[in-house]
Amino acid sequence: MSVNKIECLVDAISKINGGGNPESDCYLLRNPLLIRSFARPGKHETDVQGRRVFTSWLSGYKAALYDCELKISGNSRAGLKSTDTLTNLLGVYGIKEPGGISNIVSFLRRALKDQDITKDTSLSYFQGVVSEKF
Repeated sequence: MSVNKIECLVDAISKINGGGNPESDCYLLRNPLLIRSFARPGKHETDVQGRRVFTSWLSGYKAALYDCELKISGNSRAGLKSTDTLTNLLGVYGIKEPGGISNIVSFLRRALKDQDITKDTSLSYFQGVVSEKF
């Protein structure tokens, strides 16, 4: 069995955003990363804060994976490079408080079974899968 590192990252951010809480914006918008729309007005449904509204959790999750993968690979408008750190990526998603960053690092360490992950881990680490026997 293998674990996609980007999926783990999306799961960790979603958890911080309240993905499991039916009263959270993340849950109600069906948008795990609370990604914003930068498309021409009207192309995507958005809330008053410019965050994308998806018709299903699956649609939002697929968009989140795509968005996160673009950012990690250095191919997004965010200006990140694969040499940037996890902290830099989280900042792009609005997660800047030390407690939130620490919770995500802890989640990733457990999900990927790698205690060497820190807030300074390079984004290049997240490109690929982890093979694991369960």
